[in-house]
Amino acid sequence: MNKYSEYYYEVIEKYKLFHKNGINKGNINKPGSTTFLGYSLSKWIFKIQDIININQCNSLIDFGCGKGLLYKNKFKIDGNEYKNLSDFWNIKNIYLYDPGIEEFSTYPKKKFDGLICTDVIEHIPEEDVINFINGLFKLSNKFIFVVIATVPASKYFDDGNNIHLCLKSKDNWEKIFLDFKVKYPKINQYVYFND
Repeated sequence: MNKYSEYYYEVIEKYKLFHKNGINKGNINKPGSTTFLGYSLSKWIFKIQDIININQCNSLIDFGCGKGLLYKNKFKIDGNEYKNLSDFWNIKNIYLYDPGIEEFSTYPKKKFDGLICTDVIEHIPEEDVINFINGLFKLSNKFIFVVIATVPASKYFDDGNNIHLCLKSKDNWEKIFLDFKVKYPKINQYVYFND
């Protein structure tokens, strides 16, 4: 695991509290049981399925999976019922990692064919973000799929700061990932934005 700033680890502790106690979203307090469920992944599951097939993947890590409910629960798409995302993607070896959730807090000890990281990178402190992204590449054999927000979140830390700690333009993010393409030429990159 990479080394990060003190603030990085403070942020992780804040997310542990969000998952347990909830978070303030505007003027509404969301309870912990409904915070960071992992549903932001849902709009990307078809795109990820295509990427899994193109890259002929047998293993996958969701890095920053939240509570990972899509991996645990049944769902229906186009009249077909699936046990969970593993069933939908037809991948048995899926590793869930999120340092804010006790159940998923063990850092991965090996590489996986693909790595998914949706709506996570913008939550990383600016001083740690390049090191963090480098760590993602070190965990993948074939591809990384990332979705990055480019606008402030509707949620805030107790001190009033927005939870999106590292906001950059699409152009800036694309330049960063071009540098990583040079460093990791054999790993396919799929970079998308929420704005």
